[in-house]
Amino acid sequence: MVHYCFENKDALMTELVKALSMELRDSVETNETVWQDVESGKESLQNLVRASLELMWLNIEATPERQLLTYETTTYALRESEQTPAKLAIAREQYTFNDSTVADILEHGRDVTGTQWTVPVATLSRFTLAVIDGIVLRWLVDNDSEAVRMQLDVLAGMIMSYAK
Repeated sequence: MVHYCFENKDALMTELVKALSMELRDSVETNETVWQDVESGKESLQNLVRASLELMWLNIEATPERQLLTYETTTYALRESEQTPAKLAIAREQYTFNDSTVADILEHGRDVTGTQWTVPVATLSRFTLAVIDGIVLRWLVDNDSEAVRMQLDVLAGMIMSYAK
């Protein structure tokens, strides 16, 4: 059945990674209430950043098995890349897509609030994802959602230190 739908295992893994990434992106983009009645200024941007992180977190928290699968597909791609360098493209595609998702949110927040970032959005996006990866992996280990929410508050504050 797999070979009927996909050319090979790598094609299956690539589509799986895309589906997981799209689901996370949709968790933030489809909730229009976050973007309604937005005012200008840094405080409004911070509220948008924190609300977006919360929406992302709600999706992550509701799907722990999918989050674990995300780490497993990344690890698989990295482990297999020595024998088949093309497999590294699976992990790179996943992170590139997630980077663009976070960058889009940061740019949109900047635009609607009339603020600016003091570092390139690509740098801020990559940093944000690196922290979120660590937060999610730790949560998968200890299942402490209260700690995650405090960490997301800290992350939002860190992100905002690069806004003006």
